[in-house]
Amino acid sequence: KRILEEHYEGIKAWTDYLRSRAENNLVNYSYYGDWVAIDKAPGALVSTFYYYYSAHLVSRMAEILGKSGDAEAYQKLAAEIQAAFHRKFFNPDTGSYGNGAQGANILPLFLELAPKEVRGAVASSLENDIVYGRNTHLTTGILATKYIMPLLTRMGRAELAYELASQTSYPSWGYMIENGATTLWELWQNKTGPSMNSHNHPMFGSVGGWFYQALAGINPDPASPGFERIRIAPQVVRDLHWASGSLQTVRGPVLSSWTRSENSLRLEVTIPTGSEAEIQVPKLGISELAIREGGQVAWSGGKYQAGVPGLTGARETDRAVIFQAGSGHYMFEAGRQ
Repeated sequence: KRILEEHYEGIKAWTDYLRSRAENNLVNYSYYGDWVAIDKAPGALVSTFYYYYSAHLVSRMAEILGKSGDAEAYQKLAAEIQAAFHRKFFNPDTGSYGNGAQGANILPLFLELAPKEVRGAVASSLENDIVYGRNTHLTTGILATKYIMPLLTRMGRAELAYELASQTSYPSWGYMIENGATTLWELWQNKTGPSMNSHNHPMFGSVGGWFYQALAGINPDPASPGFERIRIAPQVVRDLHWASGSLQTVRGPVLSSWTRSENSLRLEVTIPTGSEAEIQVPKLGISELAIREGGQVAWSGGKYQAGVPGLTGARETDRAVIFQAGSGHYMFEAGRQ
């Protein structure tokens, strides 16, 4: 809260400045937009997206800080921007936003600016462009690239995100590596001399965050910030046989490391003292699934088996068994009963 208190007035002032530049809740001014995109989203769409994002954040911060008047006012502003955004940029004939560029669809999907009734169509338009229109490649710039990997993971398409991350042909991260890069480029294109802005740039570095958040599956719970509550949700994808990640938090180190074979999964997790966790163990389509922790059965016959130290309960979804856990070190083994 202290950080929010320190910066609240500045963030609010920035949002008010954007409001002074807006016409009918749309910010038409744009300079760089989705910088260095291969297929650019309309500049006004990008600017209005961030206007909405700013108003939304001010409303959330105001609520946390007990500024109920501001929270209500900026929530109302965000709703007005959302309505104007959809009215201006959504094309019902194509089921997409703006010019149909990947970035134009990623932004409204990521913040759920797109109303529920059209999200399916917009998501399909985005996936079709990535997979069929671009042969599983991105055409995004600095801004939309940041959101595409967590968006696909949230949509249940982590395997498509992994395919994008492991591409080696242009344009991709792997293409940079294939062409000798040891640091990230500012452009997708392989250029040298004055044509290349920078060969050492944080430009497309957000994919590294996705390694931690999706492949290792380490995530804070937004409802319990400061890693008071942790979500471990590893994505076991395609031909990847293992992943391991650790993160030093204010409460101590968090570890998530998994390996898999054809009919089994081993997941090692460390939760620091003072934290609690939700730990997702992927089911991988294993029939008659049993999960042991430290050699003791914690899940079998489709039910939680009480008595394992540190675990307080479990439930299942189509893809995973989700354990509630306190701090400690856990070793889960999933396989057939």
